[in-house]
Amino acid sequence: MSVQQYYFKTAQSYFQAFIFSILVFTVLIVISIFLPSRPPLGLIFIPFFCFACVQLQGYMKYLRRSRESVPVTYGANMSNFFSYSDVLLTLAPAPALRLMLFHPNSLLIGEIKELKAKKWRYLLPDIIDLRLKKKFGLFDHQGNLLAMFIVKNQQVDILDVELNSVAVYENQQQTGHVVETGAEYMRKDESSLYTDIRLLKGEQLVSRLQKGWMPTGWSEYFCVNTPILSFETYTDKTDKLLALAAMISQYQYENH
Repeated sequence: MSVQQYYFKTAQSYFQAFIFSILVFTVLIVISIFLPSRPPLGLIFIPFFCFACVQLQGYMKYLRRSRESVPVTYGANMSNFFSYSDVLLTLAPAPALRLMLFHPNSLLIGEIKELKAKKWRYLLPDIIDLRLKKKFGLFDHQGNLLAMFIVKNQQVDILDVELNSVAVYENQQQTGHVVETGAEYMRKDESSLYTDIRLLKGEQLVSRLQKGWMPTGWSEYFCVNTPILSFETYTDKTDKLLALAAMISQYQYENH
C-alpha cells in the first residue's frame, strides 16, 4: 500500500459514515411520521447534520490528498523494517489503534494494529477502554509479524515473535527498561504541544518524534503535520521497539 492508497481508503471510510448518517436520519423521519405525536425533528436533525458535515469534509480532504499524491510502486530493494531511520505515522480508521508506518517515499513499510479488534469498541469511553487488556502486533509491509505489544492501563509489554518478553514501557512514569540487560529509557517532551518527543537511553538520544516540519521532497506525498519518527543511526531493534511502544501510548486514544 502507498500513502495514495491509504488516503483513498480513508476517504471511502468517511464517505460510508456520511451515507450511514443520512440513512439513519431518513429512517427516523419515516418512523416519526407514523407516531401519534411527532418528536422534535429539528433537534434530531442538528446532531445528524453536524456529523454528516464532518464526515463529508473528511471525505473531500482525503480524496483531494489521494489525487494530489504521486503514485509509487514497490521495488525489489525494500529493506528490513528495522533498518529504516525515518518513519512517518498515520492513523487509519479502526475500532482500536491502527498506526500505519510509511517510508518517506510514501510506501507502507509496516503497521501496528490490534490483533483482535472488535467494532463495539467504538462505543466504549476511553476511561473504560483504558483498563482492558489489548494485544497489538507490529507487521511489515508483507504482513509478517515482527513483535507484539500487550497494553493494559499505563503499561506496554514488548514481546518478540516467540512471545519472549523483551522490554517494558511505563507511560505514566514515561520510562522503559530492557528485560535482559536492565537498560533504562526515558521519554522527554520538548514541547507542550507534543510536537517534539524524544526517547533517551541514559543520556543518549534514541528516537525523536516531530511534526510541523518536513523535507520538501516528502511533502509531495504527506501533509506537513504528519508525525515523523526518526531513529539515530546507532539504535538497535530493541531501541526501536521501545520507541514504538511509546508511540502506542501516545496515539492509542487519538482520533482513529
